[in-house]
Amino acid sequence: MSLSTTLQVRFNECDGLGHVNNAVYYTYMETARIELFRMLDPKMDLHDWKLIVASTSCEYKAQASFAQWLTITTETERIGTKSFTLRHRILDRDSGHLIADGRAVMVHFDYPSQKSVPLTEEMVRILESIAMDDGDE
Repeated sequence: MSLSTTLQVRFNECDGLGHVNNAVYYTYMETARIELFRMLDPKMDLHDWKLIVASTSCEYKAQASFAQWLTITTETERIGTKSFTLRHRILDRDSGHLIADGRAVMVHFDYPSQKSVPLTEEMVRILESIAMDDGDE
């Protein structure tokens, strides 16, 4: 099972060439992670936040443009001891055509001690519930 977020491209997200600026795709992926954050920590208390981004990447496959509807899927690609990798696919909502393929490595982090800490059993269970199928790339 993957998580799914739908959004419409806004005018200010487009550049002078008329398509979505490359940096905006990272914001789309960040927006798509909010549902997972709620699953991992329903309180969503920024004073007790438990995750930090270690790495992000994005491969651009096609252009998106103003007013286009997009679907961003989020799946767990890898679960480690203290971190996990998410895969985000940004698709045209109507055709399903792949526009961008991104990843984010998230670390379970203790901000007061400034150190990574092991994922909890509950976090692993939730991450496994949205893990990529064996047939996924």
